[in-house]
Amino acid sequence: MRDQDAFLKLLDRASIVFNYIPIMHIQPVLETDNDFEAVSDCIGRLEQFDQVIFISANAAELGLPLIAQSWSVLPKNIEFFAVGQQTAEVFSEFNYPVSFPQQQPNTEGLLQELPQLQCLQGKSVIIFRGGQGRQTLGEELARRGALIEYCELYQRQIQLQKLAEAKEFMADAGCLVVHSGELLKAMDIPQNKHIPLVVPSDRIAHMAHTMGYQNVQVAENALPESMFSAVTKSLNVE
Repeated sequence: MRDQDAFLKLLDRASIVFNYIPIMHIQPVLETDNDFEAVSDCIGRLEQFDQVIFISANAAELGLPLIAQSWSVLPKNIEFFAVGQQTAEVFSEFNYPVSFPQQQPNTEGLLQELPQLQCLQGKSVIIFRGGQGRQTLGEELARRGALIEYCELYQRQIQLQKLAEAKEFMADAGCLVVHSGELLKAMDIPQNKHIPLVVPSDRIAHMAHTMGYQNVQVAENALPESMFSAVTKSLNVE
């Protein structure tokens, strides 16, 4: 992911020694997969939706090319939304207009900041995401009156070998950076509960405290610059 690459570059430029262990693999739904028919159906019916939401940069990178292939001209009156700036940047490659939260690049930001998503009585909304993602967004939009559909573009798979490597490395690490609740759950209860932990939101921080982490630094948001700033605070690096 481009935001992950940007975060690692910031660490590198600051001469912070780190070990990047990607324990989660993104497996796209391929044209040869049985699930691709459902993806194709969603995109073919795009004109039936009032609002289209991309919940991650991965979803945008996989879904927008498929939309561009199927729709030389976008359906009229359709609105695109992205979970944050990193996801919205993918839209610029296709010249598609998109709205996204400016303060909180996450589900909560989408729900709180965007006036178009407040009153949705009779609106039809499709959410492009990875399989088995959080239900918070769809459930709240449905409560506001929307009819919700999901388009599952990829699956997230924990790589057990990488997970074992990450847990082993934690014994000597000065700081642990986790970008999602799913990754934190995979890491499980820490042997060293005092290891400094950096997370992108209060929600994940609460999860970490519940698991036993005692030194949690919460970034302002999930953007690379904010995560980097939280790391420097956790490590007491100027």
